[in-house]
Amino acid sequence: MEQAANNDWKKVVKQYTTPSRSKSIFQLVNSIGPYLIGWAVGYQAYKIHPILAILTSLICTLFFLRIFIIFHDCGHGSFFKTKKWRTFWGHVCGVITFTPYWQWTRTHATHHRHTGNLDKRGIGDVDTATIEEYKNFSKIRKFWYMAKRNPFVMLLGGPILLFMLQYRFTMKEDGPRERRSVYLTNILLVLKAVVFSQIFGLEFYLVYEFATVFFGAFFGIYMFYVQHQFEDAYWSKSENWSYVDACLKGSSFLKLPKILQWGTGNIGFHHIHHLSHRIPNYYLEKAHNENKMFQSPPTLTIGSSLKSLNLVLFDEKNDKMITYKEYRQLRHHQVEELKLAEA
Repeated sequence: MEQAANNDWKKVVKQYTTPSRSKSIFQLVNSIGPYLIGWAVGYQAYKIHPILAILTSLICTLFFLRIFIIFHDCGHGSFFKTKKWRTFWGHVCGVITFTPYWQWTRTHATHHRHTGNLDKRGIGDVDTATIEEYKNFSKIRKFWYMAKRNPFVMLLGGPILLFMLQYRFTMKEDGPRERRSVYLTNILLVLKAVVFSQIFGLEFYLVYEFATVFFGAFFGIYMFYVQHQFEDAYWSKSENWSYVDACLKGSSFLKLPKILQWGTGNIGFHHIHHLSHRIPNYYLEKAHNENKMFQSPPTLTIGSSLKSLNLVLFDEKNDKMITYKEYRQLRHHQVEELKLAEA
């Protein structure tokens, strides 16, 4: 990673930033096509038993995630060369994934600009406090902080609270374009509900739509979380913050089985994506494999990533994320040391 600290990385990533129209169109076809087929298959399964339809929706979830990555790339300006195509397909994919295109694009761009910066947290990222900040929180704020970081609340409540509810409303920071995007997405979601209910029936539509969005958001939130919340994740104050370090040390490489890598649009190569968000998802693996300077990021597997769910606070003194248990042990030691000093 030291090799990437100089400006050589800019020349390297630039060669991967030109989108391929044929690859992008093919990705749209092999993502949205199977997603729609999944609805037809789910409908037949529903006739047998609703539980079978819900299980079928798990397969559809793979394409939901892939469509979200297309949406994500459109927002980054990396999926098509022309803004018109990106905006159109970004909104189409946004309706499928229940996410307003321009509003999400704005907040996500903020996340990219300030990732790993302790002085610029709070927009488009996971709420992360330092030990000292948490110590000074009120009891109510401590409760809400830990509630938001609780894996069950985050993964089971997040899909409903964020994708199904929060994204239906504008934010005070939204400009006219972002607000229009929210309104348009909501209108198109109602239109989709009417059309799909006419085709499949209202009951099936509600069950299958909820299941697909819930499971898709569940896995999407999990991936976003573990790709920035791991033990040695990079965090720094503005005066010492480094863009390259934030990308290559603050973003994990999540190694997934090939089918899941395909379904998640190579976003596991998150260190490459953060280094240059203009690289289309279908070139991320190529950029990683062809350049040694990018091949030593913090690496996680599905198994090792589970440990990240217990991390709740950033320890500035030791430059690492810690669990609540470790925090309590640390506080206990500090209290004991204080008692000894006063004795």
